[in-house]
Amino acid sequence: MRATAQQGFTLIELVIVIILLGVLATVSLELLRQPIDASADAQRRARLADSADQAMARMSRDLRLSLPNSVRVLDGGRAIEMLLAPAGGRYRARTRAVASPEGPGDVLDFATADTSFDLLAPLAQVPAVGQWAVVYNLSAEGTQANAWAGDNRASIGAGSTADRMVLASGFRFPFASPGQRVYLVDGAVQYRCTGDGRLLRHSGYAITASPVAGPAGSAPLVVDGVSFCDFRYAPGTTSRQGLASLSLALTRENESVSLLKSLHLANVP
Repeated sequence: MRATAQQGFTLIELVIVIILLGVLATVSLELLRQPIDASADAQRRARLADSADQAMARMSRDLRLSLPNSVRVLDGGRAIEMLLAPAGGRYRARTRAVASPEGPGDVLDFATADTSFDLLAPLAQVPAVGQWAVVYNLSAEGTQANAWAGDNRASIGAGSTADRMVLASGFRFPFASPGQRVYLVDGAVQYRCTGDGRLLRHSGYAITASPVAGPAGSAPLVVDGVSFCDFRYAPGTTSRQGLASLSLALTRENESVSLLKSLHLANVP
């Protein structure tokens, strides 16, 4: 009786199959890894761009709410600050007709220290104690018509309404506004880039004539990973708007994004 011959894989054939399978697995893994890596890179760039957009939007919002001619740049362009004016209106400069049922009205007197005055239209918000009334702000420097120095900035007292401002004490504004404009100021805000790659928003600090980079007060983080920042401001004239230029670059996880934004700011006092 003849024995039946058995067939199978030799060791060499098995090693060849294993090598081929390894090559195929490596090629397949590389083909899969490239789109996965590309998707992860796109997500990182999107998050980075979103962070930069949010930082720019926050700075732009505050700049648009700034008191005209109150923006100033510090620390060689690494910080920018402003006085926030969330509301503004027109003060009464002339009395009403004597026959008016509302009476003559309370005008703002520039010849003496006045304590209150009427507004020609209601403000968007009622003035609160601790805010300031500012009339005819022309500059962020010097001692005249400069709200930072305080010569045209009066403290609001109790009893104000949307139609009337009551000052904490008698105050004489040095100059009348040609447009009878008065602004309600909340306080100062400063955006500052630090040496460790952070952008901070300072608020709640004292208003002073001399600028200070990194003033006392709260300073929450706006964005981190800042690799470059540069802030500029051209004040313009009473017939031409001011121009703020904001440059910001963020770098994280070997990804970088750079943004440049220019804002035209009203500067009519």
